Amino acid sequence: MADTFAAASEDAVRTDREGGAAHGASADLVVGLALPAKDQDAIANAVESTRAALSDFAAGLRAVVVHAGATSAEPANPADPVQIVPMPAPPGVSAEAATSLQGYADGFRAIVNVAKTLQARACAIIGSDATSIDRNWIAHLAGPVLEGGFDLVSPCYARHRFEGLINRGIIYPLVRALYGRRVRNPFGPDFCLSARLFERVPAATGQPARVHPVASLVPEAIVTGMRICQSHLGVRHYPSPDDAGLSVLLTQILAPLFSEIERRAAFLQRVRGSQPVEEFGAPAYLPEQPTGTDVSRLIESFQIGTRNLQEIWSVVLPPSTIVELRHLARAPATNFQMQDELWARIVYDFALAYRVRSINRDHLLRAITPLYLGWVASYALKPDNTSAEAAESIVERLCAAYENTRPYFVARWRWPDRFNP
Repeated sequence: MADTFAAASEDAVRTDREGGAAHGASADLVVGLALPAKDQDAIANAVESTRAALSDFAAGLRAVVVHAGATSAEPANPADPVQIVPMPAPPGVSAEAATSLQGYADGFRAIVNVAKTLQARACAIIGSDATSIDRNWIAHLAGPVLEGGFDLVSPCYARHRFEGLINRGIIYPLVRALYGRRVRNPFGPDFCLSARLFERVPAATGQPARVHPVASLVPEAIVTGMRICQSHLGVRHYPSPDDAGLSVLLTQILAPLFSEIERRAAFLQRVRGSQPVEEFGAPAYLPEQPTGTDVSRLIESFQIGTRNLQEIWSVVLPPSTIVELRHLARAPATNFQMQDELWARIVYDFALAYRVRSINRDHLLRAITPLYLGWVASYALKPDNTSAEAAESIVERLCAAYENTRPYFVARWRWPDRFNP
């Protein structure tokens, strides 16, 4: 049985070309560890934690754990209902690339292909660092799909108020405002998908390059009317990028996010307001710790951008926004506040510029970094931003600003020339 599952895993990269399940193997649940840690001990611990979680949660079910550290030569008990198999390696993907968002996308596709090949009922994908994985995650992710009939389970995490700011400041409020559902972490990276949903995930080959499987996941579930929920998983650990890494990260995130908006434009223009999705578990807040956030450095980066990026920003942003940014750049640190509506309009304007290709897309996305750092500085300086609970209220106000500003985006999308100077 173990050899059968391993063979199915190796054949999964060919599933979309050949069709059908490999070797007649099948499983109820596939669990994939999409971002392998460089520390082999951490990988081994994550696999054993996953195996133990499956033994508790999935008793009586056939489960397969897929991860890049496994080999088909690993000893296995053919009678064991939990099998460990290797992840098919996407062609041309290096170990270094596997730590990027695109590397995660390749791993995501490979795991989903295994689930398709094994005709699984559910596919749980863990993209967080191996040290984050708690044995309860599997039940929290897979339970609503296998037992509750949901098609997509998205994660919620317990975070400090200065963690996950790209998601808080851009991804969550933008997806919420445009797609009309309050999915807190649209890019996961930890999900569970039903067979109905993962059959719609783009394959590794033969698909348009702009279709990113992770960026398209929540929109696909919303647009096709599938059942969505989110589960509170607890703490997630991840490193913070430096300024150079931040620019690359923003580019990797915003390119598929904006491309997906372009693909879904007809649907997005019909959305009105936003609706909550069902949640499992209770939110948790982490105790405050020293953040080390240097607000003066953030403001300085914003001010440098205001001086050096005027030519690019003037192509992307309307004159009224440029004037507001210049006034903000001259404001003393004690009064530095980027208004929520201003930030929402900036993000919308960059999404529009990405669509109409006003400038080279890579240059465009990199030019948002100083603006994002200005938003982070403003977020940090808000007088009521004193705890993780208070930060949630700040994010809620920001989401409301995105929703209130949504007609501005729709109007610009339909008639972009009307807003040009």
